[in-house]
Amino acid sequence: MNLRFRLNLVVTLVLLVILSIGAVVVIHNARQNVQAEVQSTMDLALHMLNAELANFNHNDRQTDFTVDVSPFNLKNLSGVRHLRIAYYDHHDRLIETNQSVGVDHKQQPPSWFMGQMNLALESVSEKVLPIAINDKVMGKLVISPEPGNEVREAWQETKTMLGLIVMFFLAVNVLLYFAVARSLKPIDTITEALSDIETGQLDRRLPIFDLPEMANISHKFNLMASTLQGSINNNHRLTQQIIRLQEAERKKLAHDLHDEIGQHLTAIHVDASAIKTSPNLDVAKKSAEAIDEVVRRMMEIVRTMLHQLRPDGLDELGFVVALQELVNNWRERHQNIDVEADFNGDFQRIDETVQLTLYRVMQECLTNISRHSRARQVWVSLTENEQAIKLEIADNGQGFDLQQHSYRFGLAGMKERVDSVHGEFVIKTALNEGVTIDVSIPKQGGFT
Repeated sequence: MNLRFRLNLVVTLVLLVILSIGAVVVIHNARQNVQAEVQSTMDLALHMLNAELANFNHNDRQTDFTVDVSPFNLKNLSGVRHLRIAYYDHHDRLIETNQSVGVDHKQQPPSWFMGQMNLALESVSEKVLPIAINDKVMGKLVISPEPGNEVREAWQETKTMLGLIVMFFLAVNVLLYFAVARSLKPIDTITEALSDIETGQLDRRLPIFDLPEMANISHKFNLMASTLQGSINNNHRLTQQIIRLQEAERKKLAHDLHDEIGQHLTAIHVDASAIKTSPNLDVAKKSAEAIDEVVRRMMEIVRTMLHQLRPDGLDELGFVVALQELVNNWRERHQNIDVEADFNGDFQRIDETVQLTLYRVMQECLTNISRHSRARQVWVSLTENEQAIKLEIADNGQGFDLQQHSYRFGLAGMKERVDSVHGEFVIKTALNEGVTIDVSIPKQGGFT
């Protein structure tokens, strides 16, 4: 069941309730009107007949009752509506009435409507006016409600009102159907746009719709699409940068192996051949000493290469000591820059990935400072609280325009590293105002 049908169904049910209430109110009002009309007519007739009987008795018309003829001429009251006035003699024989025979049953209201109207007439009972002369009962006048005309008129009015209500119901439903269809038409456009995004068409945007709610969805969708497109483009850029860095690292590693290790292995091979073919012990001893010197150089080269691939201090010395050694070694190489380092925390339950991330970020920051900042002071702070581990590195150097250099100086790579452990990477800088890098990594990020 789609949204359009649900909305139309809900509104239809509400209108049906309103229609039912309206029908009940209309029938109730018709019933009250019929009761009031019949009651008022009967009261008026009683008043007039009582006055006529008083006049009749005063004139002493006893001789008129010797025959079976009504002295009241009730047929002249045939125009009195809603009442049946009948004259009965003292033997309860009907002598005369104001009602004519032959009611057109085709014009009668439905039985259910007649039943509702009859409920209103239960309180209106017939009235009997005895006729007596000289204390002798000569007959009686019986006045009873005859609401047929009034009920038929009430039915016509009720039918007209109910017809108007039904027409209103149908008109509102039709208008609502087209209004809802028009209002929900942007949903199809939104669905198509989402399908395009799903298939990789990240440049798809929504138009700004007329409805404020749909216009807000358009703005949010377009912002989401732009953010997603920018994020994917950044990921592509970072992937290409990582590939370039990997290739550069491999090229450097191959170069070092060829130039450094290869030359030393060649020297070892030459000296070993000299030892093998030399008959002179002194010459063999000198060749052995040369091999020992070359091997020591090779060990130093290999140690340096391994340290570049992975800092051995993290495994051998511990996290804090490795960071302190990194700062100390950097300070020895850059004695013209004052470095203040503060490590506050036990850092005992930090995941290895988080440790390596913080170490590489600090290493990259110090490298950037030495190459680009022209700073005279550097501040390094690493703190730990219950929620996160925070690293702050700041300098008083020349700074840079972040808008122009947001992907330089290894910043994108550092941010990518921090994002990989669910951390936050923030850069604060401006020309001639130094650089401050804040890194915050939640502890739960280090254990996931």
